[in-house]
Amino acid sequence: MKKLFLLMVVLIFGTAVAKADAPKKINLTYQDGKLKIEALHRVKNANKHYIDEIVVKVNGEEVKTLQLNKQTSTSSQVSEIELPDIKKGDQTEVITRCNEFWSEKSQINPVKFN
Repeated sequence: MKKLFLLMVVLIFGTAVAKADAPKKINLTYQDGKLKIEALHRVKNANKHYIDEIVVKVNGEEVKTLQLNKQTSTSSQVSEIELPDIKKGDQTEVITRCNEFWSEKSQINPVKFN
């Protein structure tokens, strides 16, 4: 009985993991005091499977967290954050999380000014 239960747990967990996926890539651009974040995350339904959290760190310090309840499109989540205090040489890191399981991070080191 224990083996059957364990097998069921593994199958259910394995199915959930196979269904969920991390954002494939995060594109970051910084211009005029704004950080544009494009997290490539292809989904069938952007209202049910989406990027639910974006965390922005500058020089290792968390400066902004966005909580989201849907994705901007079925191919990606695009967000823009005002960060007027970033200077050349600052290390900027963005971490995104899928509401179904995985996360991904991207860095601009140093920030590329356009």
